[in-house]
Amino acid sequence: MDTTESAFENSNPIRLAWREWALAALLCLGALSLLPALWPAAGTHFSRPDYRLPGELSSDYWVFAKWSEHAHASYRAAVLGDSVAWGQYVRSDDTLAHHLNELVAKNAFANLGVDGLHPAAMAGLLAYYGRGIANQPIVLHLNPLWMSSAEQDLQASGEVRFNHPMLVPQLFHRPPSYRPTPADVTSAVLERDLPFFSWKEHLKIAYCEGLGLREWSLENPYTLVPAGGPDSLSADEPGSEPRSWRERGIIPQNLPWIDAERSYQWASFKEAVQRLRARGNRVFVVLGPFNTHALTRESRVRYQAMVLAMEKQLGQEKVPYCAPRLLPTDMYADASHPLGAGYRQIAKELFDSPSFRQWMEGWAGQADRNRGR
Repeated sequence: MDTTESAFENSNPIRLAWREWALAALLCLGALSLLPALWPAAGTHFSRPDYRLPGELSSDYWVFAKWSEHAHASYRAAVLGDSVAWGQYVRSDDTLAHHLNELVAKNAFANLGVDGLHPAAMAGLLAYYGRGIANQPIVLHLNPLWMSSAEQDLQASGEVRFNHPMLVPQLFHRPPSYRPTPADVTSAVLERDLPFFSWKEHLKIAYCEGLGLREWSLENPYTLVPAGGPDSLSADEPGSEPRSWRERGIIPQNLPWIDAERSYQWASFKEAVQRLRARGNRVFVVLGPFNTHALTRESRVRYQAMVLAMEKQLGQEKVPYCAPRLLPTDMYADASHPLGAGYRQIAKELFDSPSFRQWMEGWAGQADRNRGR
């Protein structure tokens, strides 16, 4: 007697027809789609004054999408940019968004700053995770540091490690310095197009200390369920010690700078502006102010030429902007990040700027109409 056949006959197997397999697949896909939609975001912290994403979640794009949706529903405007907009060397109640709110005497501006968000990453973040940013006034900050060299501009001949590689173009128009593996490309595309994968990455970052569930379980053998989550993290304190650049011993640098006409990052920034405007957002660009105290004379001349070219292009595209004046030297923490007094002065200069005042005329009414208030 064939024992294998006998065991099979007595195992009471369930054989599915192709229609049943199709139904099972649809149910699985439905469950995978519903989980990210139903999973709670950082609800309590989103509602706090001067909320900003914790630094640990700077690559958690699922949370950014939820925060930007909340900001759209709860604030009239937003400030978007890299760690300069986020406020690397200041408390959450000393950022540009905070000081703008003080000047309008209301909680109007949300802080959508993300650490390391260079322009190429910003364009990708808006395209794939910032769809909730629409029909809203946006102060868009440009940190010129990203055009200071071929490496920062992602045009170096060799491979360069940089922030947020998952957000840059993966298939076409890649940055010259980006050399992804097929696995990198597949992972980025899946996260962008299928919410389940970005939600899965969110769980990994926010709950499992950046580890996969298997790796986390091995590191924490006596813990049944990961603790923490977005609400357990705080971004109230500065990301770095608030000291001036001279106290840090930084010496003036001879940065080469990239011409605006051939800059990959500048082209990406203009793409981000166009995407925002196409969604009905009223965009106002804040250009710098970069700490030219920390540049050599030759580098300062090249920097000023680059900024003039950028201002000219913004004017041609009829994008309202302001290039704030150079701050006093001790108001900078490094080459591009102001300290608290610097943010306060920038906010005041914006409000004194005719271009900013003109931009603000009627923006509150537009935001109210778009949300039906």
